Amino acid sequence: MKKVCSKCNYLKPIADFHTRKDSADGYRKECKACKKKDGARQYQFRKETMPRKKITKDPYYTVYYLPEHHYIGMTNSFKRRMQEHKKKGKIVEGCEVVGRYKTAIQAHLYETMLHAMGYEGFKYGNEQSTTKVRKQLTILDY
Repeated sequence: MKKVCSKCNYLKPIADFHTRKDSADGYRKECKACKKKDGARQYQFRKETMPRKKITKDPYYTVYYLPEHHYIGMTNSFKRRMQEHKKKGKIVEGCEVVGRYKTAIQAHLYETMLHAMGYEGFKYGNEQSTTKVRKQLTILDY
């Protein structure tokens, strides 16, 4: 079976056309090659004419506290991080900024110190909570 492309006007095998459920014959009106060229042209046009959204990163690293969850965290994009917490179902109202640091190392050291004091924080995969670890260490001390 063959079909004429609406862009290049060549008669081509039906395998050269993408499928389309809502069309009468079940295939797009333009061939794959023409569709690819058109897509590349549109991409180039958008790239040149539309401004790209920039992810705004704060020049400082923020250590923050979520009181409802007794959670301490660190980020260099505070607004984005709060949105992520909201998506995960955490309550971010009442969030407090504990400190702002010029380097990630300074912020991470402060965050780690607060975790050692008993505040919850980010956990990798199947990591235990700090309270469970503290209980286990207390048992081992005796």
